[in-house]
Amino acid sequence: MKTILVSLLMVLSLTAKAQDAADPNMARAEKMFGFLLQNQADSLYENLSAQVKPMVQKQQFEGILQKVEPQVGKYQKHGSWETQEVMGQKCYVSMVQFEKTELGTLVIFDAQGKMLGIQLVPAAAVKKE
Repeated sequence: MKTILVSLLMVLSLTAKAQDAADPNMARAEKMFGFLLQNQADSLYENLSAQVKPMVQKQQFEGILQKVEPQVGKYQKHGSWETQEVMGQKCYVSMVQFEKTELGTLVIFDAQGKMLGIQLVPAAAVKKE
């Protein structure tokens, strides 16, 4: 019984990894979040979709974490990426733990893998029950 359970867990783990590998936006979401953590506004802006760039200024990406830290505390860690459908759009979501609270990070890409948006949202907006 123990062997069957371990085998089943390995199959489920491999299936999840295969699904992640099949969706390159999972890795892109992690990369965009890394840019956000490192305050790399230039990199975030460069990865924007051409249709979004005219509506956004690079300065809007500067200091995102520093702006929320007075309310939520320092960044501690974030979880794995999942896909969710939000208002008919496929989104990439990771739960982020700060000192005082948890928020969700939401990243959306276009069909070419260019970013349409990235934002921190209340955990309740994206947390699965």
